[in-house]
Amino acid sequence: MPSLIRTYAEMLLARGLAILGSFGVAILTARMLGPAERGRYYYIVTLAAIALQIASLGIQSSNTYLIARTPALLAQIMANSLWLAVLAGVAAAAGVLVFDLAIGGPEHNFMFVAIVLTLAPSLLLFLYLSNIAVALNRPRTFNGLIILNGVVAIGAALLASYLAPRLGGFLVAAVIASLVACVVAWVVLAKGVDIPRRFDAALFRDGIAYALRAHIATLLGFVMGRMSVMVLKQFGEFADIGYWSIAAQIADALLILPATIGLLLFPALVRAKGPARMQQYKPALLQITLLMALVCTASAALASPIVTIIFGKAYEPAVAIILALLPGVFFIGVASAASQLLSASGFPWSQVMAWLCGATLQAVLSVALFGQFGAVGLAWIQSASAGFVCVWLLLNSLRSSLPADL
Repeated sequence: MPSLIRTYAEMLLARGLAILGSFGVAILTARMLGPAERGRYYYIVTLAAIALQIASLGIQSSNTYLIARTPALLAQIMANSLWLAVLAGVAAAAGVLVFDLAIGGPEHNFMFVAIVLTLAPSLLLFLYLSNIAVALNRPRTFNGLIILNGVVAIGAALLASYLAPRLGGFLVAAVIASLVACVVAWVVLAKGVDIPRRFDAALFRDGIAYALRAHIATLLGFVMGRMSVMVLKQFGEFADIGYWSIAAQIADALLILPATIGLLLFPALVRAKGPARMQQYKPALLQITLLMALVCTASAALASPIVTIIFGKAYEPAVAIILALLPGVFFIGVASAASQLLSASGFPWSQVMAWLCGATLQAVLSVALFGQFGAVGLAWIQSASAGFVCVWLLLNSLRSSLPADL
């Protein structure tokens, strides 16, 4: 148990250090670009992130599942991951750009298109590689990679703030930082491994049945977290997206805790058999629930000074959005534990349905009520929809004492 606690602590510390890089980028872009241009920056990065989620196909989950079960598959899984990141990442980015144009997005100049087409596959490859490190039971390698990712991101943003403190400069910095992180991650994980050049279609098919369900659920969860950005783009202003981006940045940071625990919990649950799986799950569920309650309560008390001191008075409207998002942060944190148990048990379709219904509920309410309640109303709708998903997954996970019965 002490070694497990130490592993959790080290990974949480690493993620905390990594998030400082993300916050550093947010602070620089917020203060140097202003709410409207910060909103444009966040919107473009969100398009790349949407493309990432579409293109991932849940492969990061199936990679973890397959490597935890059969470590000898590492070399071919890395080769497949590279092929998928490049081909699927570019294709999804192109599709997202076309869709954005179709719904009346901002004019797409060459830099806009190049940023999304490059950022999406590089973010996707880093996602694959970092999850492979966890599947190999190399948490310190994972820690080092995510710290490096944060350091490179803030370093590139600082350079941009000196050389080109404009929207384009910060976007180019984001792409460079992502590419550097990918190269380093590949070199570290590929050391001593003979990686083939070919794509193994059979291995891909072996994992896709599992991965597809994971992909749909993860994509729907991501859509729930970013749906409001698209609603604000259609019915609000870029300044509204700027305020929302600060609130979302803080909400994402708070979700590091359950995400870290879930990242380590999942391979352990896959390896556990019978009642041992439930014995690992229930204490983890209780711990995440208590920790998220404490974290969200403290964040509510500190939201106003954090925003006004760190990001500036211009972003004070973000405080109300943060307070409305905090219940959703709690629910998603608790739901993450239930998701890990269900995923380790073969990812039942009922888990996918929970996210589908939650996303549908959020979409309908967001479009119907935005005109009346604005950005803060969108945040409350997001939290309510997260609560719906959380209750569904909890009931599903606790319904049986044996995951095999789910």
